[in-house]
Amino acid sequence: MALTGKGSVIADVVSISVECADCGRNRWWKPDQLRRFGVTGNTPLAALSGRLVCSACRADGLPGTAIQIRAAFIDERQRVRSEALMLSEREMSLEGSGRA
Repeated sequence: MALTGKGSVIADVVSISVECADCGRNRWWKPDQLRRFGVTGNTPLAALSGRLVCSACRADGLPGTAIQIRAAFIDERQRVRSEALMLSEREMSLEGSGRA
């Protein structure tokens, strides 16, 4: 379990949903399936989107880097904490963009 004030890491999750925002492709992966991308148990979840790419988009010659990550946590409290953090970040980005 992640320490208070620290970001969640791969070791805290059971599985990860990886969705491409460009083509809509979605896959669920177990943490051990991400080793080929250099992901270890101590890799922060926030660092995943920078390491993963959409293979379908890459095959079409597109960058395939618009990846969204969702994690299924081992501990329910971690899941709730992560969702609250994502919502607060989303609200901050909407305020900064001038939308209401």
